[in-house]
Amino acid sequence: MRSPLLRTAALLALMTWSSVTLADTPARVGRVSLVQGPVTIDSEDSDGPADALVNWPVTSENIITTERNARTEIRIGSTAVRLDGDSSLEVVELDDNTLHLQLHHGSANIRIRNPEVLDGFSLETPQGRVRMREAGSFRVDTGRDQDITVVDVFEGTALVDGGGSSLSVRAGRRVEIDRGDLVTALAVRTGFDDWSRMRDMQDERVVSYRYVTREMTGYEDLDRYGSWSDSSEYGPLWRPRALPTGWAPYRDGRWTWVAPWGWTWVDNAPWGYAPFHYGRWVMVNQRWCWAPGRNIGRPVWAPALVGWVGGGGW
Repeated sequence: MRSPLLRTAALLALMTWSSVTLADTPARVGRVSLVQGPVTIDSEDSDGPADALVNWPVTSENIITTERNARTEIRIGSTAVRLDGDSSLEVVELDDNTLHLQLHHGSANIRIRNPEVLDGFSLETPQGRVRMREAGSFRVDTGRDQDITVVDVFEGTALVDGGGSSLSVRAGRRVEIDRGDLVTALAVRTGFDDWSRMRDMQDERVVSYRYVTREMTGYEDLDRYGSWSDSSEYGPLWRPRALPTGWAPYRDGRWTWVAPWGWTWVDNAPWGYAPFHYGRWVMVNQRWCWAPGRNIGRPVWAPALVGWVGGGGW
């Protein structure tokens, strides 16, 4: 049986989400997908920085900060944003069409796979702005003294604005924005870039995109922790592996308030983002399975979708 607390929380989440959908909240929300070392996340409506946890939702006005020797990764659909140690990044705006980032200090490695998101993407530093003309990857460095910004482009072509000028930077080149001057040179890879590239290579082996769009945040972890099958009733089904006896959805995690949606579920499982914010859980042959529904290009995110089907005693 579900506990009264769980039942009440689930009902409140659904009621809250039903009310805020009328306000046309964004359908695109990011996720903390990896945390290595001390990392915090802050927002305007919080009481201060909190420890960043895997699966924590990321949206507009969030600030993610890493301590020295820490790293983190943020996913927004197929786009990956990675921070090296001693870095601070603000998500200025994130909605269906816009991803506007601001790097206050440190190093950020960005990977954009989908050309459709290029028009809405920009990353600012105290010295300038970076946009992408083609899908690809680049790194931006800016120091705490905020005198110089360095942009290294590894794939694709970037458009760098600084000092009243704009410069197109192709793969294999770098540009330094130094007191308004744009100085070009060969791109330089760091250990942080090699680590980011290894993460990208893992994505290239993912097969879950055959069942869900790459713009479904969290899709990249489904291969590693479960398997796919087809159902005549529900369509594609994903079943997590190695579940403890008696496992059920929405039991191992927490409810937290995320504006403007309200009460939002944060699951503890490393794979527990996509299956709790898209689609629904169903009981098939006495096993819990996740049914993502029809594969559409831009899935709609929800703070929680608590709909139990078939489970006796639920």
